[in-house]
Amino acid sequence: MSDACTSGTPATAKGRYFANQSGVTQLSLVEHALCPLDPHVSNQPGFVHHASYFFSDKSRNRKKASVRVVCPDGLLASDEFYLWGLLAVTLNQTESGGELFATPHYCLRQLGCIEHATDKGGRNYVVFREAVERLAAVSYQNDCFYDPVRGEHRRVGFGFLSYSLPLDTASSRAWRFAWDPIFFEFCQAVGSALSFDLATYRQLDRASRRLYLLLKKVFWRHDLSPAFDLRHLAVNVLGFSDTLETWKLKQKVVRCVQVLLDAGILRLAPGTARPA
Repeated sequence: MSDACTSGTPATAKGRYFANQSGVTQLSLVEHALCPLDPHVSNQPGFVHHASYFFSDKSRNRKKASVRVVCPDGLLASDEFYLWGLLAVTLNQTESGGELFATPHYCLRQLGCIEHATDKGGRNYVVFREAVERLAAVSYQNDCFYDPVRGEHRRVGFGFLSYSLPLDTASSRAWRFAWDPIFFEFCQAVGSALSFDLATYRQLDRASRRLYLLLKKVFWRHDLSPAFDLRHLAVNVLGFSDTLETWKLKQKVVRCVQVLLDAGILRLAPGTARPA
């Protein structure tokens, strides 16, 4: 299950204990994985991830976007939990200006990693700090990114965030997060960001999280999903290894579907007995 938080009771529909119940993701970024699922591959210094996805232009011509994610300090799929959670916390402020000043304790409570105000973060603080440092080093490039402000596909390059943290890990002073202005502009634009239930997301495994967000985007706008190419979905979107045979990838995708079925997020089509 989730490895984003190392302690704390998972939130449930009957009793959510954190104020920010939503995460926020940027719609173009759910079209592909930011890094492979395997931490032995992605969590390496100087790691570079390549991905692609397809879209239709204004003339309904099928186009391909190529993505390059440079991760000088490596990247974990679980880091996405903190990326989307912190983005939601920032956007929930009345006037953020693209910056967030908050203690790690406050952030982790908002993300559901700490249940009570008196709880100590412990290992959660370390995991959080390490994730922030990896995310801050990332450089993202896309040759056909949809710019919602200008209403066109453009070649873009941006980071996610910058940070300023106390050296003393026991310090009660606030951490400072400053979002990349181009990335934050995309996230603020109408129709470019998608809110989702963070408690639900947190309880899913990393691959199922990515499928959840992709389908959340699809069914937010359409009643019927497109037909997905199995290998593209498994490798480029969910982050499984492209060295796996197709039958093995199918098993992994079917498992993700079953996870979403068990969570009540999906249901089988009439007349369908099982996800395979």
